[in-house]
Amino acid sequence: MGISSPTISFPIDETIKRIEYVKANAMGIIHEAKKIQREVSSIRSETDADEKERIDAADGKLGDILIRFLQKSFPKDGIICEDKPTIDGGDFRWVIDPVDGSMNFVRGLPLYAISFGLEHRETPVGGVVIVPPQESVYSAVMGEGAYKNGEQIRTSRISELNRAIFSPNLPTKRAHMIQEIMADLSGFLTYARSFRRTGSFVLDSCFIAEGVMDAIWEKTVKHWDVSAISVILAEAGGKLTDLNGVHYYTGLPELVASNGVLHSEILNLLKTVRSTVSRN
Repeated sequence: MGISSPTISFPIDETIKRIEYVKANAMGIIHEAKKIQREVSSIRSETDADEKERIDAADGKLGDILIRFLQKSFPKDGIICEDKPTIDGGDFRWVIDPVDGSMNFVRGLPLYAISFGLEHRETPVGGVVIVPPQESVYSAVMGEGAYKNGEQIRTSRISELNRAIFSPNLPTKRAHMIQEIMADLSGFLTYARSFRRTGSFVLDSCFIAEGVMDAIWEKTVKHWDVSAISVILAEAGGKLTDLNGVHYYTGLPELVASNGVLHSEILNLLKTVRSTVSRN
């Protein structure tokens, strides 16, 4: 069983069936993703507009494939997919991010993930994250534990900031918040051990779930970024909240994901360093 036990009533057999369906077809999804990445990364963009166009095209193409894949076996389920019209359905709803780490994807970098969140009556109850370059599959069902390639995973138990590896918040559009970002970085540079950043919130969060990294803080996080990882991280023993410690359910503008042990200390450090910005 998982570290977190279910606090809601949901049809666990139907949930497991859906999660296992995605896992069983992961290699086919990996093949499609790698094929699309080879196509889009073979041409170098001359402008930002050109690069954005290729990002949108890649997201759209893979998104269409994933929607058809889910509808084939679960035609009555609802689907939310980034940059696609919402598909209404019954009690179950999929929340898909076709490519998290889009810039890496179109540049040909092997750092991106595909996220399938599964919600029952709008509450996350399961998730699958597929990492095509490493052919890794992370998964969880509420109350049943978190897994990577079939092996149970848990977050690290590191409890001191000076031993922790963090993924820093670096939004693409950051000029208007540069003082806040620099305050955050200064605080963690002072007290933390080191930084690592893949450019994919989903992938970094999976690394936290399996205990190889310890925390990430991130702005402008969307529903499809966190639906799957919220379950995977919780089942691995971690936490995902806003800066006030409010647990994730339907999406928040800024989140902290951690191994759970460090969470309160991270929130306190962020509040402290940001108070210096407001006073200046």
